[in-house]
Amino acid sequence: MPFFALSILLQILCVVHLIRNNGNKLWLTAIIFLPLAGSAAYFLFEILPGLQGNRHMRYAKKKAVEKIDPERRIRQAKENIKLTDSLANWVELADALAANGRHDEAALQYGEIVVEPHGNSDGIMFKYARSLFETGDAARAWDIMEPLEPASVNSENNQRQLLKARILSELDRDNEARDIHANIVDKIAGIEARGHYAALLLKMGEKILAKEQLEEIIEAGKRMSRAQLDEDRPIYEWAASNLKQL
Repeated sequence: MPFFALSILLQILCVVHLIRNNGNKLWLTAIIFLPLAGSAAYFLFEILPGLQGNRHMRYAKKKAVEKIDPERRIRQAKENIKLTDSLANWVELADALAANGRHDEAALQYGEIVVEPHGNSDGIMFKYARSLFETGDAARAWDIMEPLEPASVNSENNQRQLLKARILSELDRDNEARDIHANIVDKIAGIEARGHYAALLLKMGEKILAKEQLEEIIEAGKRMSRAQLDEDRPIYEWAASNLKQL
């Protein structure tokens, strides 16, 4: 009975959606005469794509796909290169490698890209520096980041500043890193930037300020969706652990 009721509910949902959106009337025939299969097909091809336009739905789907098949984006990028040997496709491959945590390979790929015509844009140079930093080469990363002009988009510029702060901290230029962190920590969504700032403050022995940042991380984590928090869970748990010790 529950299954039957669910199928009826799905059928009604599909019919209402079809009428409200003035959809193809052939769907109505399929929904009526093939209630389960027709409704399921309509939901899959007509309703679900609309839901995927929602930012939270896209985020959840993206994370689910990454967990199930983390190499999918890399494979797709390689296939695209076979079809079209373009700079954009090589950049996508480097981006996919970086997103997968394979920064050694990504850095090599970016290194080949930036010597190509039009391959040394500030955006690509930033990605190159980020992968170099993740491989432990903070000095080379700084040589790339230092001359970059501020990005025209605030969110992109904040990410560049965050990387600069992290590099400076790694190079033990803590006061410079602290100034950058203090300026951007409230401008970047999520808890990653605040986590790096708190770690720097602990490194510098500024426990009172570090505690404030750790408390902010815990409060922000409580407001995040489960999907969002899962990505930053190591930061959240690190903050909780360190807060107990202060």
